[in-house]
Amino acid sequence: MPRLRIPAFLLVLVAAAASARAQTRGWGAGASGGAVAASDTEFHFDDFRRSDVNVWIDYEIETQVILRLTGGRMHVAAHDAGRSVTVDGSTVAVPDDLRDRVDYGTLSVAYEFVEPAWTSSAFAGLGVYGVHPGAADALPPSVADRRETVWGFHVGLDAEVKVWRTLGILGRVTVHVPQTSPHRVLVAADAGVAYRF
Repeated sequence: MPRLRIPAFLLVLVAAAASARAQTRGWGAGASGGAVAASDTEFHFDDFRRSDVNVWIDYEIETQVILRLTGGRMHVAAHDAGRSVTVDGSTVAVPDDLRDRVDYGTLSVAYEFVEPAWTSSAFAGLGVYGVHPGAADALPPSVADRRETVWGFHVGLDAEVKVWRTLGILGRVTVHVPQTSPHRVLVAADAGVAYRF
């Protein structure tokens, strides 16, 4: 009798673990890329000209609640790109194509809305943003953006369509608000793939 109870007990544990695994998604990973617009004073859809690429891993900490760690890089227009700036009494025209590189790492919490064929979520979190100003050889140093590493926050929405059991394609819009000087708001619109383990 004891020999039958031990295997039965193990079978119950395995069945419970399998049931819990079926109810939770576990780990996931993905990558996406798209366009980003710097909306410092006003927002225009035609400002989506620069790039954003990122990768992430996530974990379902409880049903429909996801913890996501993301690392990425954006190339955005410099704060004064395309403007005329007064420096020491003289006016300087800043080239329209002057770009900054922004490397970032974010930690987000997402709440999912699950449908049979697709999933959407709303997310928010904190991040670290490293600003690397673009080269502007002909411009005075005071015109270029500052090289700095700052904290910031972000919010966003996404939707994922399952194309296979563990593979999905997604669209994601993220609003980044790094605490830079001068203040920036960066809106990224990305498309990518997600894999669930």
